[in-house]
Amino acid sequence: MLAVVVVFGAVAAWLGSRVLTVQNELTAAQAAVNDVRKGGDPKAALQVVADRSAAAVAASDGALWALAERAPVIGPNLKAARLASRSLNELSAGLAVPAMAALDAPGSEPTLQRLLPVVQRASAEISTLTAEIKQVRQSPDLVPQVRGGLDQLGDIMDAADPVLRLMPGMLGADGPRNYILAAQSNAEVLALGGSVASQSLVRFADGTAKIIKQADSSQYRNGVAVKSDIDKSALKLYNDYLITHINTSVGRPDFPTAAKTIRAFWNRDIDPDKVDGVISVDPLALARVMRATGPVKVDGHTINSDNAASFLLSRAYQLYEPKVADKIFKEVAVSVMDKLVAGKVDAAKLVPAVSEGVQAGSIMFWSADPVVQQEIAKTPLAGILPTDNKESTTIGVFYRDASLGSKIDYYLRSKVKTTSTCNADGTRSYTVSTTLWLDLTKAQNVKLPRYVTGGDPATKVYRTQLFVYGPPGTTVTDSPRRTEKSWNWRPTDSTDLGRPVPSFMTINDLGAKKVTLSVTFTGPAGEYGPVAVRTTPIVHPTEVEIGAGCVG
Repeated sequence: MLAVVVVFGAVAAWLGSRVLTVQNELTAAQAAVNDVRKGGDPKAALQVVADRSAAAVAASDGALWALAERAPVIGPNLKAARLASRSLNELSAGLAVPAMAALDAPGSEPTLQRLLPVVQRASAEISTLTAEIKQVRQSPDLVPQVRGGLDQLGDIMDAADPVLRLMPGMLGADGPRNYILAAQSNAEVLALGGSVASQSLVRFADGTAKIIKQADSSQYRNGVAVKSDIDKSALKLYNDYLITHINTSVGRPDFPTAAKTIRAFWNRDIDPDKVDGVISVDPLALARVMRATGPVKVDGHTINSDNAASFLLSRAYQLYEPKVADKIFKEVAVSVMDKLVAGKVDAAKLVPAVSEGVQAGSIMFWSADPVVQQEIAKTPLAGILPTDNKESTTIGVFYRDASLGSKIDYYLRSKVKTTSTCNADGTRSYTVSTTLWLDLTKAQNVKLPRYVTGGDPATKVYRTQLFVYGPPGTTVTDSPRRTEKSWNWRPTDSTDLGRPVPSFMTINDLGAKKVTLSVTFTGPAGEYGPVAVRTTPIVHPTEVEIGAGCVG
């Protein structure tokens, strides 16, 4: 009997020490991740995560640990710890560290040829771990500390799994893929960014990416509508410019709508060959990515991350005619892409740069493959407004230039403030206040070229259309009909994308004089997530304030 007690005690002590080791190593790995979030060196932090998680994997390995996982109550917690260790190690040592090494590796081999094998090797293991984590998360025996950490990691794995499975095929591992790269100009603001000034067809095949054809808006039969299944609500709200002019195809805040329209224009007027998807970028995204690629030279000008937005959206229009300025933009975009494909990039800076661009709405993607698109639709990359309020109560505030051909929106500024109220009858109200102004003096205005101002700068009137998308299921309960500097553009009962959409035309005076409009939406009692606000990406990002309000 004594021998049994001694053996049991020894096993318990061994297991306890292993559990403590796993806990300490995972805590250290989490600290390294937090250090990156605070601006620490990503490469150094990833190596720490890889080393610490490897130690945790070693501590949670072996027959005794596997046996203990079968025990009631404690077993699921031990299994969760083991899966967390393996998953963190696979994400770091199996994927991120070798991916960065592939990106940073010298040589003439194309970046994708170095990167794709890393992704393919990690994909199968991450898929297996994702499924196992999903299963153990259902256990009622997980203690709060374990459940919290596993839920966080499980969400990351859920997001990474489909991307890693689908990425090789999307990048041409299973045959060539053709994507239209659409360049938006935020100097002529539209809901998703700005005028689609130029387009390039990029072909991914055999680990390479090449631009095989280019076009600009002058090469299309503008004024003649392309075939489209776009909702009548969108045409009623924005008019048929959405489908008759490629420049304004991004006027609705729904990227699948814009992408399919851009593809239809391309196939009708430029090239009938199959297009597998559409990628959208703007100068704000290029500026971020250039932190990783470094500067490029175009027509004697050095463009870098600090001056890309100001040069491409303002200075270029002062130095060149519009067509030449758009060509400069295209050349910069192509040069940056060439650097990415050639691997001339700081990998540690690239990931956060792209992530920022996606979160800001400056980088979007649509796939013609329904399986791929279904996965993308769950992410900010898709450019899709949520269809319900469960995870978040998302309000959209979008702008459209109405100054008849101007490129004045480089100077556009905006603020959005939201408040919420729980009403006595159980309903929920959301008030959205939007302020617009031009950060431009009269003296500065008269010095701008006429094609920037869109007419005589001494007499030009600048207008911006404002579209406020309320939460799904709500209705407009308070909205101004007319103010000194604004009036209703469409009736307040307009709807689009399953949301109420009051819209207004504003007159923007010079000298930073501001126009403010407030709209209130009210919805029935129900489940409402925390308030989130999406806005048009503009040069000077919209200042968003989510005020204290209704909780629960």
